[in-house]
This record gives sequence, structure tokens and C-alpha cells, in this order.
Amino acid sequence: MRSSTVLVLTCTYAAYAQTNLPPLANDTVFAVGTNITINAPIDTVWNVLLDWDNYAEWNPFVRQQTLADEFFMPVPAENRTLVALKAAGSSLENQRLILNVQIPPLPLPVNASTPSNILHSQSSFENITAMQPTQHRMAWKQVMFPDFILSAERWSALSSVGLFGLQTLYESREEYGGALAGTLQDLFGEGLQESFDAQGVALKARVEGS
Repeated sequence: MRSSTVLVLTCTYAAYAQTNLPPLANDTVFAVGTNITINAPIDTVWNVLLDWDNYAEWNPFVRQQTLADEFFMPVPAENRTLVALKAAGSSLENQRLILNVQIPPLPLPVNASTPSNILHSQSSFENITAMQPTQHRMAWKQVMFPDFILSAERWSALSSVGLFGLQTLYESREEYGGALAGTLQDLFGEGLQESFDAQGVALKARVEGS
């Protein structure tokens, strides 16, 4: 029988006492996550994280992340720009997202022309559960299954660190619960962890221009 103990599949995640992530939910079966320090101010990193239409230029995990309406129809492109998303702020909560991901991730580096590995491609339909620009954190949750079958909520959060706040701690975590969580962990746990770590490394390179 699977233990009810939460397993966080990263050796670096617990290295920071500082965190801007909320506590794990009580019914979490397992979680994956990563963190990395980026040599840039917090708003610079936040802008890159929120620029969803350009994820394909650098992200080896989430190759496409599209804002959609309640029927999962993509919103017009002019309403998905970084300026529009920042202006919308917390009003983005309860809007939908369509994610096209690679689990495990594509080899780094990637750009918009990098072909997907069709054997590792997946799509997910999500609801934005938190958009908190003043706290520099956001979250979305899968809506393809009811929670008792599978719940999966991903948080991304930033914190100012270092001298004069010139560095940023990026944290990302997804927690899973429900009847299928254990099976998901067995099938994709390692690949998910690789994907989270790869996105952190790629985000740092994107922001720092390396």
C-alpha cells in the first residue's frame, strides 16, 4: 500500500528557508518542484514568466501556454500580450489556460523552431486559481478530472533576494492528489521533476541573456 507521506521529488527545493509558495495542501499525495536564483530584479523575471505567448522561444517544458475563455477558445492575440496580461492583473483568475508540454523536457537550449517530441507531448486544460502580481505569484489547476480522481495545482512564485534585491528566487511547484495521483507519480514523476528543473535553468538563461 502506498504511504500517505508527501514526496517532494527534488533535492534542491528544501534548501531555501525563504519561500513565497503557500503550504502544501493536506491531501497532497506527491509534489514536484524546483527553485533557482536569477541575477535580475524581480519585475524583470515576472515579466518573462507572464509572457506566455513567447514560451516557445526558451521553455523546454511548457512549449505553449495560451489564455482562453470558459469554452477553451483562445482569446484574441491582442488580449494575450504582456501589457494586456499585466493590466488584467487579478481579473485573470478563473480564466482558462491551454498548455502544451513536454514530459520529460526537450534538451536545452530550445527556441521557437525547436520541434516537439511527439512521444513526449501532452496537452492540459487549466483554470487560473491565483494571479497575485503584488505578491509575484500565480497558480493554475487542471480541470480535466474531478479532484477525487486527480487534482493538480501548479504554483509559480518569485522573491527578491541578494544585496539590494538585485537577485530573484524563482520557485515552482505542482502538487497532486486524488485516486490517480500515485499512478501518475509512478508513470511521470521522474519526467515531471526533470521538466521543472529544466524550466528553471532555461528561465535563468532567458532572463540573464546567457
